Amino acid sequence: MKKLIFSIITLVVIFGLTRIVSDFMHAKMIDYAFVVGLIVTIIIRFFTSSGGYFTNSLSLNIQTQTGMKINGEKGSPFLTTRKSFSFLVSLAFTIISLLTTVIYYWKEF
Repeated sequence: MKKLIFSIITLVVIFGLTRIVSDFMHAKMIDYAFVVGLIVTIIIRFFTSSGGYFTNSLSLNIQTQTGMKINGEKGSPFLTTRKSFSFLVSLAFTIISLLTTVIYYWKEF
């Protein structure tokens, strides 16, 4: 139930932002759906990642000041992500909006 609520909230936010941007730019929603979806996906990914260089340097700095060892997770910064259903929903929205945009504007290419 919690995942369903988060997915609905994520979709409402993405559609709302797309609507606001398209009204502001006086264009169709399909023109900005991919861009807004991509930006939201990147923002969600940034806030749900476990960290990278800066997190490791902060941990090292704390270790040198306190003398205590901090045990952390090891892994690739590109693969280590908390299980965020909002991220998966926004990624699916981005992919679907890209495919929809390509199909809609296929004759223009």
